[in-house]
Amino acid sequence: MWGLSRHYRPELHYMRGPGPMWRERNTEPAASFSDQRFVLPLSSWLIPATAAVLVIIVMAVALS
Repeated sequence: MWGLSRHYRPELHYMRGPGPMWRERNTEPAASFSDQRFVLPLSSWLIPATAAVLVIIVMAVALS
């Protein structure tokens, strides 16, 4: 009878917290290489500069 009236109370027991299996299932993975922000190379100025030079050349040819 004594065993039936005594209920399990987890707060009375030492609990260490979630283990490695729980963390593996419930945490987000680290950002992968494809998730990182795209970084332009140092020569990113080349395309706009080329476009500007072409526009200037075309305008010079059209005005002459």
